[in-house]
Amino acid sequence: MRPLVYFISFLFTGSVASQVTLSLDQVPVTQAIEAFSKESGYRFAYNPDILKNEPVSSKVNNISVEKAAESLFADHYKFKIRGTYIILLPKEVTTGKSQRTEPIRIKGAVLEEGTQKKLENVSIYEVHTLKPVLSNANGDYQIDVNLPDDMAFIAISKKNYEDTVIQVRKGANWMVSLKRKEAVEEKVKEGSEKLMNLFSNDKVEMHTKNINLTERRWLHLALTPGISTNGFLSGQFTNKFSVNVIGGYSYALEGVELAGALNMERSYVEGVQLAGFMNINGDYTDGIQMAGMTNITLGPVKGSQLGGFSNHSGYMDGLQMAGSMNFSKGGKGSQMAGGLNMSNGTYEGLQLSGGLNYTSVLQGIQVGVVNIADSVSSGFMLGVINWTKNGLHHFELSTNDVTPYNLAFKSGVFPFYTILRAGINPHDAQLWDYGMGFGSYHHIKKRASIDFESTYHTIQALDKGYMDGFNAEIRFQTRFGYQFANHMRLLAGPVLHYLIFNPKDPEHIGFADRFGNNAFAESRNGNRIAKAWLGFEVSVRF
Repeated sequence: MRPLVYFISFLFTGSVASQVTLSLDQVPVTQAIEAFSKESGYRFAYNPDILKNEPVSSKVNNISVEKAAESLFADHYKFKIRGTYIILLPKEVTTGKSQRTEPIRIKGAVLEEGTQKKLENVSIYEVHTLKPVLSNANGDYQIDVNLPDDMAFIAISKKNYEDTVIQVRKGANWMVSLKRKEAVEEKVKEGSEKLMNLFSNDKVEMHTKNINLTERRWLHLALTPGISTNGFLSGQFTNKFSVNVIGGYSYALEGVELAGALNMERSYVEGVQLAGFMNINGDYTDGIQMAGMTNITLGPVKGSQLGGFSNHSGYMDGLQMAGSMNFSKGGKGSQMAGGLNMSNGTYEGLQLSGGLNYTSVLQGIQVGVVNIADSVSSGFMLGVINWTKNGLHHFELSTNDVTPYNLAFKSGVFPFYTILRAGINPHDAQLWDYGMGFGSYHHIKKRASIDFESTYHTIQALDKGYMDGFNAEIRFQTRFGYQFANHMRLLAGPVLHYLIFNPKDPEHIGFADRFGNNAFAESRNGNRIAKAWLGFEVSVRF
């Protein structure tokens, strides 16, 4: 039967508030309970016999429910927050080890209010010990608890139903009806939650879905999720220090967590997570995540993510470093990866990779083989290929005093772009060259422009094999441009050449005489030739 005594609650139509504002001065405790319940939306459960005659006072402004309850009741009562319930207990009741040697066995059934349908997989737990059980297919449950007397507060919770708390005594069958919520808002599972469910125990997952509470403990020890000092309610605990031999599953971390393989937090991390394989957080990280394989934080990260393979986060404020890939939803600081950095928002800082960098809006520097940004609001890109919608990405056909036929690709932003180029002279000189460099482009007037470029070239002969040795030509050039048609610009200007040629084969030394014959400075020392000369370049950009 449903208990008719020792249970009082106030239920209001307002939603449950996360912050509480109260101003009570020497009011009876029953009046304080009613005021608190109206303000917060939380219900109260208690034995009326424990209420004291002393009035209570509290003045709080926009603080958490837990802190507000502590301010109001801590001097006279102990309290537990379970879901949307606040349970008041006498001061002398402890939550430590029970002195009872024989447990109290509590049995009953859970039905749906109105339809009387039997409810399966309902979470039933005693509020002191947090020992949970699940109802069976017939809605029946049985739970053994150790208490210093013959009474217990039992919490009953199921997803999509209003939770409830009852006070029961030994030796009776307690039938409970749960009311289905009028409007159920189904939360779409995020990728991290789905991933956590792959590693967690089925009972742990079911209790996590059903129960809305959080507890704090200083120490958590786990073999695997569910086999731990926090038991099947591990997903409701916030830990200060957690050691997981294989893997652990908790609500949040406020301290240090170590795992041989896996750390999982449903919510946030404030501290340090170290795992041999993977760290997964459902909310934010304020501290350090370090894993041999992968770090995943669904919310923002303030601090560092260091992953042997990859890192995943919301907004990143700090450092992401991975052997392969980094992913974020924007951020500032540094992303460094062996292969790929991806930021779907604005990134302010450095993206450095051995392969590809991407961000929606760049406010900083990208260094990689390929750099892509939807737009660059400040900073520049340094790579083989740079692409941004508001940047510079042009092809050029040109002729110069060394190679009459040249093709170049220039990409980046106008103040700083990179250059890939190659040229050929199939005539008397019989040579070809390839090079790369960087430049800076500036408008003078509506159609006029000037740019400054520096490129590094290797020049090879067409009629010989590849010439080993030191073969470097550096060019500095200034070019004046004029736009004579849409998307076409004519550029021309002087080029300063400087060549250092030191082939391994002495027979190749004469190759340097095929070009730069008007040198204004030249020196020869054995096989080493160094010379400088002025040349020209004329090009068409499109």
